[in-house]
Amino acid sequence: MKRLTAILLSILFLCSLSSGVSADSSAQNLSAANAIKIADNASTRYWNALHGYISRSCLQKSFHYKGMEYSYICPEFNTKDKLVKYLSATFTISAIQKGLTNYKYITYKGNLARPVGDGYGMLEWKKAKAKLVYQRSNVRSYLFTVPDVEGGSVKRTVTFYKTSSGWKVNKFDAVQ
Repeated sequence: MKRLTAILLSILFLCSLSSGVSADSSAQNLSAANAIKIADNASTRYWNALHGYISRSCLQKSFHYKGMEYSYICPEFNTKDKLVKYLSATFTISAIQKGLTNYKYITYKGNLARPVGDGYGMLEWKKAKAKLVYQRSNVRSYLFTVPDVEGGSVKRTVTFYKTSSGWKVNKFDAVQ
């Protein structure tokens, strides 16, 4: 009986060790391919936030405030809470807060608005090449070589932080 108990305890101990190691290493892993997917998704969300819509199905009204022209954001994320929720799928909360401040988002008459501006994503993040340049248990930085729509390419370093819900980009405009 003692022998059977010892064997069962040994098996339980080995199972707990092996499952802990595999769960921990997969949770810690951020491959170059996954980094590219996250960066591509973050770039899409970045540009959607700057334009104020996901699909251009609403008419954005513009107004002047403190010498700047602003445009209301479409109902998809016309409040700060909605936009933060949308962006938090790929960005850290710190990156979002700094981004909304740096890009001068405001709440005006109960709706979120952004300064009027032009611009579209010229980088093809899906086609990027990524090289790991920095690694800690909860931080990874990749150097990306990202082709643009005109046939050139640019280099961008993007830092990812591990959060309770996965790896996230830690700078709002790192993927512009």
